[in-house]
Amino acid sequence: SGSGKSTLLNIMGLLENPDTGTINVCGATDVKANSRQAQHLLRTKIGFLFQNFALIDDKSVSYNLDIACINSKIPRSKWNDKKTKLLKDLQLNISLKEKVYNLSGGEQQRLALARILLKNCDLIFADEPTGSLDISNRDIILDILSQLNRKGKTIVLVSHDPYIVNNSRRVVEL
Repeated sequence: SGSGKSTLLNIMGLLENPDTGTINVCGATDVKANSRQAQHLLRTKIGFLFQNFALIDDKSVSYNLDIACINSKIPRSKWNDKKTKLLKDLQLNISLKEKVYNLSGGEQQRLALARILLKNCDLIFADEPTGSLDISNRDIILDILSQLNRKGKTIVLVSHDPYIVNNSRRVVEL
């Protein structure tokens, strides 16, 4: 704690500018936080998975997923089919009409992950994504992230959990 992991993630994820140096990400060079280029990359290439899920609690599952669909290449007529299939793939037996505040922590994290999958991000930054989950839900989230990595997605995950550290392909300690 206090070593700058979250700050580094925010800089790499174009949420903050570094004090010195440049950010080169997803084929773009010298990208500045809050620039049009950064906004485009955040909409189309980069996803975030946070410990607090970053969902809109008083809205429906569908509404939270629509946010990702808006900037995707999925035709609007296919949104509900795609969302329903994705929920099933993520072992979420919930209605699209369900309010987020009714979901468990594990369900909310899988919903947040569904949002990333709808965007089809090339780069996923995960800041303690399993920190508030039980072991079963932690393992589900880690399995999904591992599958995405095997399919060529880059996952940058910050964690204090020794289990995650011991089961990662590459570890950088700060």
